[in-house]
Amino acid sequence: MRTDPLGAIRDWQNARTTWLIMLLTAVFLESVAFYFQYVMYLDPCELCVYQRLAVLLIGVAALVMLVAPRNKLVRGVGYIIWIAGAAYGLDASIKMLGYYSSEDLFMTCKALPTFPFDLPLYEWWPQMFLPSGFCGQDGWLFLGLNMAHWMTFIFGVYVVAYMLCLISLFRKSK
Repeated sequence: MRTDPLGAIRDWQNARTTWLIMLLTAVFLESVAFYFQYVMYLDPCELCVYQRLAVLLIGVAALVMLVAPRNKLVRGVGYIIWIAGAAYGLDASIKMLGYYSSEDLFMTCKALPTFPFDLPLYEWWPQMFLPSGFCGQDGWLFLGLNMAHWMTFIFGVYVVAYMLCLISLFRKSK
């Protein structure tokens, strides 16, 4: 058993199981989003669909790394997609927190989102990326936290995990 935590993290990155777990978390989160939308009738807002894209990117990153987790080039591409998705999602969830805490009645999100590279994802896959709700108005709570709090926590975990993986690659084994 390894006593060096960063060494253990470095070793985990070579295993497909690690990236399968990451993929399964992304699939779970997207499934929950559809459950909220189509079963609980909580319509997604502009910031929600940005977070859906972020989770999709994290899933794509996991798929890329599943191909060849020991290949540095493949893993590097996966890392770039992973941090892009995690940072994009964290930014959107923090902005969503602002909508929940604001008392400005005129603070609202856009009807049509602006995705990176001006991709019209809401036209290509409207069930996933077309907002139909208003920012900060879902009324959902779990353990006293709303959706924005939970997503900020989740994306924060993805960012911290990314940083730990990156640090572990550059630290020498003890």
